Amino acid sequence: MALGIRGWAIFFFLLFSAAASVQLNDPDPLVWTLAYATAAVLSLTAALGRPLPRVTGAAALVFAVAFASLAASLIDAPTAAFTSLEMRAPVHEAPREAAGLGLLFAWTAFLAWRTRPSS
Repeated sequence: MALGIRGWAIFFFLLFSAAASVQLNDPDPLVWTLAYATAAVLSLTAALGRPLPRVTGAAALVFAVAFASLAASLIDAPTAAFTSLEMRAPVHEAPREAAGLGLLFAWTAFLAWRTRPSS
């Protein structure tokens, strides 16, 4: 059975809530906790049938700009950056952050598009 937009919104609410909670031990916890918590809240509003497409679109734009600033770190990123839950080396931080921002952008852009008011 395929998940509808509400099912996906619940999934991403749970995923981003978990991601926000583990950012507390990050070197810059406020930025990352806020980013993941923002996506979690926007997912929750959509899951509850009260989406905020303009706010979600604005968040997607912020995530896109941030992703663009780190995207180059994904080129030739060591596989080890993505195969462990622990940070094994400082060079793993930027590709991990880029991947997170890519996911935040992709989901919030899709959610904004999918929940936009029909004209």
